[in-house]
Amino acid sequence: MMLHAVNAEGQETLRDAAAGTQASLASPASEKVLDTLDENDSEDVFLDEFMNYQMKLLKNWKLSVYTSGTWRHDSNVFLRNTDVQSDMMYSFSPGFQYSYGDEKAKLQVLADYNAQFNFYDKFSQQNSFNHFLRLSLAYRMKKTSFKLSGLFHQVTGGDLDVGGQAARVQFSPQLQIMYEVSEKVRVGLNGQLQRTHYDALISSTTYRFGVFADYSFSPRFRLGLQFNEMLQEVDRSGGQTGQDYLVRLEYEASKKLSLTGNAGVHMLHTASAGDSTLPLGAIGFKYAASPKTTLYANLYARAQNSPSLSGQYFQSEGVLMGIQQQIGTKVTLGADAGYDLSTYHSYVAGVSGTRKDNVVFMRPWLKYALQRHVSLEVFYQHTTNDSTGTGSQPFARDLVGAGITGSW
Repeated sequence: MMLHAVNAEGQETLRDAAAGTQASLASPASEKVLDTLDENDSEDVFLDEFMNYQMKLLKNWKLSVYTSGTWRHDSNVFLRNTDVQSDMMYSFSPGFQYSYGDEKAKLQVLADYNAQFNFYDKFSQQNSFNHFLRLSLAYRMKKTSFKLSGLFHQVTGGDLDVGGQAARVQFSPQLQIMYEVSEKVRVGLNGQLQRTHYDALISSTTYRFGVFADYSFSPRFRLGLQFNEMLQEVDRSGGQTGQDYLVRLEYEASKKLSLTGNAGVHMLHTASAGDSTLPLGAIGFKYAASPKTTLYANLYARAQNSPSLSGQYFQSEGVLMGIQQQIGTKVTLGADAGYDLSTYHSYVAGVSGTRKDNVVFMRPWLKYALQRHVSLEVFYQHTTNDSTGTGSQPFARDLVGAGITGSW
């Protein structure tokens, strides 16, 4: 078995980040700026905090609303190796984050939504309206818990497989039922649907149904096993089946260090090209070196259908890592970087998959809190794809951008 460490829940893989689709999304202005306020402002902040505290005594929900305006220069809008075209893009991104309850509450609800309006200077035909929604609902009884979660993305933007702009919809609901057999043992069932639809390209639908069991060696260390049965339907390639054999891991070495995820193998049975054994997993590492310094690493391995090459899928193995450093009360510096190797294979006999993508990605950024509810962010993003073989899409791309975000 190959161990491929993880992508923590909610984190994107490097191919997703390198596409740059979410590079101009808003995020709340959460920096602490109290030390820089004058005496009168401090009194106002104290009153705000006091009122927020009183409100929390009466309710256990929280709503944050935010919006941003972003500018970025894209050196390679269509992700090409020749006839490279650059353009300016302007984005407007309103959104909200809603939470009800906490991890110990009987009912917990989390919702995160962003809309993204994109406007290009020269290539106005690429203007788009994107949606990013993530939901989670958990209901806990004495020994049994239910969790329904999922994401919905409706996007027009860069796609590394296609090698250009593409419109797609991703829909991934998941249901988990877990039962606490004892203080140390828990068992569960889970089901997941993954639907990816591309306009005028190749779409796919994947179902996974599984069982798992975990054992707690200590309050901070838990190991388990999981088995999934997979059913998949791909346009122009028919149906595939498969099984996942995974080791589950939850390890919190301290309040500063955590390691979570799963790792194992996927046994894929194709329509007519035979069987394959592929590494599968996602493991997330996070380390809070100090109150102002955080490091993370997400390792992953997964197979995905190719929307551009009929009868083919690609196996991706990569790592996405980063560091974040707060300087004073207003400035936060960060950098993300990583590497992804994607190898193409065939679902169908007679179709040869020879393409390989070697993707390198890096993104330094700076966030500055102008005031308590307003922040400014600047970033630079560089991506190269050394793609070879039939259907290859090599390119180099630079994004430079800046945005301002307000949150309430």
